[in-house]
Amino acid sequence: MQRGIIYAPFIMVQASENSRPEYDNFMKEYDLKHASCPKCGHHECTSTLVGYALDMDNKEDYKDLNKCVCQRCGNVHTMHDRKPMREGYFF
Repeated sequence: MQRGIIYAPFIMVQASENSRPEYDNFMKEYDLKHASCPKCGHHECTSTLVGYALDMDNKEDYKDLNKCVCQRCGNVHTMHDRKPMREGYFF
């Protein structure tokens, strides 16, 4: 049986024992780098939930383009436009 991970409908990639931890580590770091509103720095937002595929060979090109609305100031932006988490805030 062939083993793989499906990231989005009809996109099948080969998986190894290291694929999932590598993906999880990248996404954890990405989320921390894109955690706060670019206008006011607040971390709470509502967003769309489209799944964007991550090419593990080109991680630097990954962009989460889900639309966000800041719960504090109402700024509309993409997840990729968000800024790193400020000290004192947490998820």
